[in-house]
Amino acid sequence: MQTAAALSTAITKKAMDTGKENAANIIQDMRAMELSVNPNVGSKFDMRI
Repeated sequence: MQTAAALSTAITKKAMDTGKENAANIIQDMRAMELSVNPNVGSKFDMRI
């Protein structure tokens, strides 16, 4: 019984780690796409009044 619980915990932990990695990659890709479409947006902020 303990082996099954340990296995289940290990699988869940691996799934959570994979999900976090995928989310980080998606965010990184979104930032790269934003800069490729609008290279001036977010790279520098120069405000004049």
